Amino acid sequence: MVVNERDRLKLAHRLQELVGEEATSLMELLPYGGIAGLATKDDLALFKAEIHTDMAELRSDVRLEIAELRAELYKALNSQTLKFITVMTALNGLMFAGLKWG
Repeated sequence: MVVNERDRLKLAHRLQELVGEEATSLMELLPYGGIAGLATKDDLALFKAEIHTDMAELRSDVRLEIAELRAELYKALNSQTLKFITVMTALNGLMFAGLKWG
């Protein structure tokens, strides 16, 4: 049952007649959407289970991404090292050739 503003106002006036000034405090405690807007312990437990599932999926995705990043980094460093060794070998060869003929 959805409570509209007019129903809330009628209830507030009736409570004012019955209990006096405390009616304002009581009305502030009532949800605007009616009882359907309240979460139960079962709702919270279901939400908690969904969050745990989502977090497990996220952890799995992050681990996969990190593994892929490590593989790419290893490949890039290996390639860079081989290029560096090649360049250094060529430079050493040129240096020795220059010393021998120079």
